[in-house]
Amino acid sequence: MGFNKKITGYFMLLSLVGLVACQSSFFSYRGATVEPDDRIYLLEEGPGHGLWQTFDLVIDYQYEKKADMLELSGVVELSHHYRSLYEILSRLYLTVYFLDNEGKVLEGKQVFISTSLKIDDKFSFKHLLEIPPDTVSFTFSYMGGVRGGGGGGRDPDGGGDGDSDSFYKFPRKSFF
Repeated sequence: MGFNKKITGYFMLLSLVGLVACQSSFFSYRGATVEPDDRIYLLEEGPGHGLWQTFDLVIDYQYEKKADMLELSGVVELSHHYRSLYEILSRLYLTVYFLDNEGKVLEGKQVFISTSLKIDDKFSFKHLLEIPPDTVSFTFSYMGGVRGGGGGGRDPDGGGDGDSDSFYKFPRKSFF
């Protein structure tokens, strides 16, 4: 009976690994569509600069395309909403997605990862990234969390770490 349990366990493990391997695109944003307003079109010559803004944060970015490379830098600042209610940026993961002419994701690269920073700080990044073939634009995507704030928290006495909140923006993925 123990032998059958081991075989069943191995079969289930192999099935799960196979399912994940076959469905890896399920966990990827490759092929997802980015809204036109969120796309940043690459200039063929000279540097580009702009602000990419959502409810959650603002990214003041600069870039320059050099052959098949993108020199990208920027400063990230959380919105007034989070800065006025929370004390700590508990995490922030910032990704750049390269897009084709239809706004579909070709590839993504992490450009900023942080944990436990003061909420009022500005966060900078600078990277030299390889641009995938057929790239005409890029966008930013993020996932983050904030905590603290004391008096506005769940503790009626105003002590402790207060509330926490999460925020994110990802390319739209169609499953059908």
